[in-house]
Amino acid sequence: MTKANRYIKKNLIKMNILVVLTCIIGINSRVDADDNIDGNKLAQELRKIKEDIGVNHMQEQFNNFPYEIKSDTGNQLLERIQLSLDTSLNDLNRVINDVNVKIVTVHSSNPDSTSTSFDRCCDLQDSALTYLPEFQSKVDLNKACVTTSPIAVANLKYPTEQIGATMKTNYEYNKNVLWQHYSTTEGVSVIYPATKWHNCQNFDPRFKSSYAAAASPTDKDVVIVIDTSSSMRQPSGVIDKTKIVIAKEAANNVLQTLKPNDRVGIVRFDKNSYTPAGDNYHSCYENQLAFATKENTDKLKQYVFSIVSGDFESNFGNALVSAFEYFNSTDEDVQIENREQIILFISDGISSPGKNPVQVISDENLKYNNRIAIFTYLIGQEASAKVQLQSMANQDLINLSVGPKQIGHFEYFDQTNQQYLSTRLATFYEHLSTGSQSDESTFTVPYVDPFSGVGLITSLCRRVHVSSGFHGVMCTDVKISKLLTEIEYFSEDEFTYAFLIDGTGRALMHPLLPSAAFVKSTEDPVLLDISVLEREQNAKPVIESMKRGGTGSKSFAKFFTKPRGTLVNDGSSDISRQAHFFWGPIPKSNFSVCVVLVNESYAEMTESQFPLNDADYDDVFMNHDRSLLTDSFSNCKFYKRRVTRDRSCVKFSQAAFENPFQYLDRDETAEDISKYKDFLTKTSVTNPGFHSTLRASVWASYKAEQFWKNHPATYVAWRYIATKAGLIRVYPGVLLLKSYDHEKRAWWRQTMAHPGTMFLTTPYVDAWGSGIVLSFVHTIHKKGSNIVTAAAGADFPLEYFNWFITSVYPSCADNSGYRCIIVDDSGFVVMHPRLKETTEESAFKAPKHITVEEPGIANILKREGVLNSKDCQDYSTNKDLWSYRVTVPSGKSSGLNFADTDNTFEIRPITDTNLFIIRSRSTPASSTCTCDGSKSPDVVECKTTCNCLCHRQIIYDVCTNKYNTESATLPCSARLPDTSGVSEPDVTDGLKACNDPTCHLQSTKQNCFSQSECSWCEYTDTGQQIATPCCRLKEECTFGKTKSTKRDTCGML
Repeated sequence: MTKANRYIKKNLIKMNILVVLTCIIGINSRVDADDNIDGNKLAQELRKIKEDIGVNHMQEQFNNFPYEIKSDTGNQLLERIQLSLDTSLNDLNRVINDVNVKIVTVHSSNPDSTSTSFDRCCDLQDSALTYLPEFQSKVDLNKACVTTSPIAVANLKYPTEQIGATMKTNYEYNKNVLWQHYSTTEGVSVIYPATKWHNCQNFDPRFKSSYAAAASPTDKDVVIVIDTSSSMRQPSGVIDKTKIVIAKEAANNVLQTLKPNDRVGIVRFDKNSYTPAGDNYHSCYENQLAFATKENTDKLKQYVFSIVSGDFESNFGNALVSAFEYFNSTDEDVQIENREQIILFISDGISSPGKNPVQVISDENLKYNNRIAIFTYLIGQEASAKVQLQSMANQDLINLSVGPKQIGHFEYFDQTNQQYLSTRLATFYEHLSTGSQSDESTFTVPYVDPFSGVGLITSLCRRVHVSSGFHGVMCTDVKISKLLTEIEYFSEDEFTYAFLIDGTGRALMHPLLPSAAFVKSTEDPVLLDISVLEREQNAKPVIESMKRGGTGSKSFAKFFTKPRGTLVNDGSSDISRQAHFFWGPIPKSNFSVCVVLVNESYAEMTESQFPLNDADYDDVFMNHDRSLLTDSFSNCKFYKRRVTRDRSCVKFSQAAFENPFQYLDRDETAEDISKYKDFLTKTSVTNPGFHSTLRASVWASYKAEQFWKNHPATYVAWRYIATKAGLIRVYPGVLLLKSYDHEKRAWWRQTMAHPGTMFLTTPYVDAWGSGIVLSFVHTIHKKGSNIVTAAAGADFPLEYFNWFITSVYPSCADNSGYRCIIVDDSGFVVMHPRLKETTEESAFKAPKHITVEEPGIANILKREGVLNSKDCQDYSTNKDLWSYRVTVPSGKSSGLNFADTDNTFEIRPITDTNLFIIRSRSTPASSTCTCDGSKSPDVVECKTTCNCLCHRQIIYDVCTNKYNTESATLPCSARLPDTSGVSEPDVTDGLKACNDPTCHLQSTKQNCFSQSECSWCEYTDTGQQIATPCCRLKEECTFGKTKSTKRDTCGML
């Protein structure tokens, strides 16, 4: 050891001793203090911890950092987003056009071939593919692969193989592109990059809504009519399938092709007609066209599969009357004149005696000005049936006095080609006019990529025409979050955001919608009209202007919805502010964007004259993953982790980068970290992709490391500072998971919702490996403002906090005759006597609510107006979520006395915190109102009189996808899944403990708890009291109880 190192170690030891002595002096003074439950006493001690962990110091530093006033106007910000999106859309259109040109050019001289050299996607070997985070799949970027429809025609033809090279070039020059795929009218699909498919036998690209939407862009109203008469039980020309089976399969394929802007209804018939009805189906399905959202099409598919053939003959007239009645369902927001309206009629014969179905069509269509086209499909080849169904499609008896006849379509399928019914019915759209839209690229409504885990995507698609006519559809997929990066990550301050809608008013991106990147394949995309999220009366003209493609600005007061933590537990908060709206269209699309500001000017930290010494710049950055860049820092064991106390570590999230997908779509390399370090330490002027404020934020956070190293605190586990710029700095330096993102952690969201408050979390399992902890976190603000820019905090072992409370309030100790409980302002338990008896980490995976732990106390708190419920509407699950707020009633600023609670308990607010302390001397009478803490509020339905954390289903019009928001509560903040995970223990063999805890040398409880890795042992695991308690490592004793293998630990030394 060098002389310098010995000097540093000697002084660190002195400082550690000083901290311990200070802690002990404070402890002794607390024990002697008056034992009244006074919230100010605990608040005073927490202020000392706030000072210890560096919150006050860092606020002073942020007050002294240089800031620059930015004054981008709302119109300037709007133009920036418009330009960015316009560029992205042009680039994607170029991808579509390049493949289109290649197909047309090659086809003119070399028509499609009956063979191909493309590998089959389902035959690819995993060993030949490479996993890429961008695709969340194994792929081969060097080639494309091909799939073919299981219902392929004879002499199937493949498009030119040259499009594979074109797609590869497209990807190399435009990394926004995800999958590229070209699908032909015969059911061949070329996909780039090549990836292994596992369900080729059921995949037909023509049944995808993206293909159908490009092939026929006009919105449609479709009624599917299925004959279920007794003859449909007969075998079809498809092996082992009856006629009704192939008819049902064909109907379901139609449902797959429909996009959410289309509407659909279903009729089945024999001598009578039937529509979906009963408890399993929404009542509107019975006689109302339903928008083809995933929820509706899934339900209607269930209905189709439940259909069985009957015992009667078929009456076409009754079926047609029921089919036409669907078109009588009106929706004031649907412009009928801009929609195709079709009846798809499937039968295997002629109608039974009765009214002529051709006359029924004439009579019924008369009511709708002959708008509706009839497509008929015959399973069989009976001559009379051909004549009747052809006449129905032609509408031979139509009355032309009210409008022109719509062109229909008729096809029949004999025993040799009935396998093609499914394809021909599903591609009914090929017989519709494409109008002027045929050569335009169209975006699909956002959907979940079924082949990877990349979240919501959209497809930009376009019809491809060759000399012989319609050849196929070219699409390129793009992640919604990638396409709309400028909007999703747009935020100049706490109340700034942007949103995007399409021409129908559907919200495509909004901060109250689930993050597009984290929507799971099992979840439905949230398709909402923007008026559900922007409810103010003054917002209505803004929305109407946006739908028309207009431009403008407007100011008015509105509620901003902000998260309070974990949505199902903490709910949301609603804050009223004067807002400024700026909106305008995105060129060459039906999209419109709006920027919402509270302030048009804001302060931004600047690098100019930054208060760091030249020598400090060399030390401002150590990457958390030290395996990527070697260093000479010493390692030690901290709990179960390999760390270094020489330096703090820095980890970035995607928010740190100008292009977040620079981080999300690839794994960082040693070269990346070298570039980061060179830029952050001012060795290089080349910015490796960071936001303009990131470097100054790294420098600012380094001030925390300097404080932590000069002010040791052995009673805490970790200390950290996280910023809105997208970085977290942790001491001691430790490896974090790449998926760790502080802005998705509950402690960050809870702290942001409590600015200026000493915020303490409920106990939880530390993601970094230090066991059960509580976090103490406090916001850091920009100079001279209430705008939050960072949060500084520390984690405490739960045992330490339990001891800390009893040292402040001796009457909370065991055997005092009182029980003390601490809850947060959402009603969740922070400290409870039961927690002392719990040693399993699984018990801390979810916080426990006061309504679960103490239903008697909870009921009194409700009665006295302390525990109050609040609900918000979560449209991602269509649930009205109920959470709680703990507040002090008017006139009771110091809380409730025993006299207020039937002489059972008192409750006091802890000043400047989110906490309340309850001291109980008897348990209130048990209540019939009890809550099940083992179930999530997502599962628990609210009762009439006994409400726990629970939900009620939002009642809305499923068919029109409309919500009644006039009397509804405000929307919830978006669910933000915490994908951070929990770090696995490191290999620490041979490493010395960082703090070198001397637990066995500590003879008092006070001294024992001054070291975070020690525990005071008073009982064996069986509950037997230890005659002479002792201090030992937590590995031997937890919450005062020895482990079963260490019962004699206090007598071992």
